[in-house]
This record gives sequence, C-alpha cells and structure tokens, in this order.
Amino acid sequence: MRKVFVDTGAWYALKNKKDPDHTTAVDFFRSLPETGTICYTSDYVIDEAITLTRVRLNNHQVAATLAQELFSEQAAKIIYTAPLYLPRALAIFKKFVDQSFSFTDCTSFAIMENLKIEEALAFDRHFSFEAFGFRQL
Repeated sequence: MRKVFVDTGAWYALKNKKDPDHTTAVDFFRSLPETGTICYTSDYVIDEAITLTRVRLNNHQVAATLAQELFSEQAAKIIYTAPLYLPRALAIFKKFVDQSFSFTDCTSFAIMENLKIEEALAFDRHFSFEAFGFRQL
C-alpha cells in the first residue's frame, strides 16, 4: 500500500484555483480511489494550511471550509505531532542550519521517517531533500 504525506502547499493549492499547482493537486486527490494510496498529514501542517489559506486568499470562509474538511480526515489521516515527534523534529531543525525549511517541515520529516513514508505531495523544493530520501510528487 502506497503512503503519501500531504504538505501545506498541496492543501492550499486545492483551495486556490489560481495557484499554479491547483490542477496537479486536484488530479492527485481525484486519482486516490484508483491507486489505493493512503494520505497522511499533521496537525502542524493543518494549522499552517488554514492560516496560509486565510491570509493569502483573504477569505475566512474558504479557510474554515478547509479546516472542516481536513479535521474530518476524509482526505488524509491526521498525525498529531506532540509529544512523540517533537524531539526528532528539534534534532533535525538544529542539525540542518544551512537549510531553509521551517520547524513545521521538520515535524513532517520526523513523522515521515517514523511512519516510513517516502513520498510527499508538496510543492516546496526542500521536500525532496536527499538526506531524508523523500520523493516529491
């Protein structure tokens, strides 16, 4: 069974029809029933996605709808970050000082390592970071 971690940018792209990755995100989620893929995301990513959607689209209702959809776990299983993944996330954050990823990204990496998730639906360059062996879809 294929496992994919869904990052903030993918959730945002789903809600923003003008986003250059909107079609890619929509096509990915439409294909899920055929592929047997299980999607995961985290509470930190959800927080980031709701905030990003609210600020960039300047639309509270769209952000609230996204929140409701994500917390229903219909599109992805939520992995809660604290307390299990925080120590590893902090170790990643402290070790890779030369990288531009956020602490939320580090929590995602820690979750992906632990759950042995090798692929991410992400539109940020750092999700293909070779040290972690992740593939960006």
